Amino acid sequence: MYKKLIGDLHDSRNRGTLSENDDTDSGMANLFNSAIGASAIAAVYELGLFGELQQNNSIRVKDFCEKNDLHHSSVSSLLHVLCCFEVIDINPEEDVIQKGAAFSNVYRDKGYFLWLVGGYGYLLQHLSSALRNKFRTGDFIRRNGERIASAARDYGSQFVDPHFIDMLKQEPYQFVADLGCGSAERLINLARNQPNIKGTGIDINSEAIKLAKQAVASANLQERITILHGDIKELTNQPELQRVEVIFSFFMAHDLWPRPKCLQTLRDLHYVFPRAERLLLCDTYRSDLAPSREMPIFTLGFELTHAVMGQYIPSVSEWIDLFTEAGWSCVEQRNVGIPFSCIFDLRNENQTNRK
Repeated sequence: MYKKLIGDLHDSRNRGTLSENDDTDSGMANLFNSAIGASAIAAVYELGLFGELQQNNSIRVKDFCEKNDLHHSSVSSLLHVLCCFEVIDINPEEDVIQKGAAFSNVYRDKGYFLWLVGGYGYLLQHLSSALRNKFRTGDFIRRNGERIASAARDYGSQFVDPHFIDMLKQEPYQFVADLGCGSAERLINLARNQPNIKGTGIDINSEAIKLAKQAVASANLQERITILHGDIKELTNQPELQRVEVIFSFFMAHDLWPRPKCLQTLRDLHYVFPRAERLLLCDTYRSDLAPSREMPIFTLGFELTHAVMGQYIPSVSEWIDLFTEAGWSCVEQRNVGIPFSCIFDLRNENQTNRK
């Protein structure tokens, strides 16, 4: 984990812990300030300031605020928070900011913060209520699908897509489908880079569908990419899916569990996509780590939010057993840059047997 972030705000002389034998005041300050820092990172990312600072060596804060119609003193206070974490350096006399010592690492991992604060902020704000059984009825979980999709696009493009592209090119293909397509960024990139590719994106979240359709339209790819609003567990055999040869899915397969429902869904893919020979399934699996201050980024938040939602997270061995039973052979399991996450390269056993 990068220095001076998440429980490590200063050098070793000021580093606090939560034990009685150490400087508990410093430890409490670190814990409290880390929550503020996470919110600040998510906000600055959404405002576009990170992107502009990445492209430029410095930014005059007043100019940035005027260009984006932002409240100058509030933005300055937000930047003060980031300065505490050495994400940026501030020259108050000239109202100019520059990249700080931790900027490159924070810029790399900014999507995780948007996922946590923007995507699951409401759930975390109402955590105590979500744990009371009397409130756990109906659709009691609120999360921001558009921000989750945007965050996944950011960290996925860095930590997952290079592996995905490398695996995808191992076999020829023309028609693809993305289950849980989110922002449709992967379909758009494939279509841009390969003129013969046609794709279909499917997502259950209306906010993600809105984002995906806008992105496809902006890329002028409506003739080659179709976006469908639907539940992966209830897909039917329909014309748009008849020619699909490769199916892929990123970070949503765990939502198909418990096991009997997931098993049935993976079996149904043989019927819904009759020509599909390959399924590239990328997901985060259960870490089974003991509680520790050394937990990697993302893992603690992922496992907590999904536990509160009542969503089971399977282990790697549970996935492998299920694939076999569902008629998919795993020929490769490739780890990606997100903790406890991998891409399973699955082949349709029915198609293999026909050959």
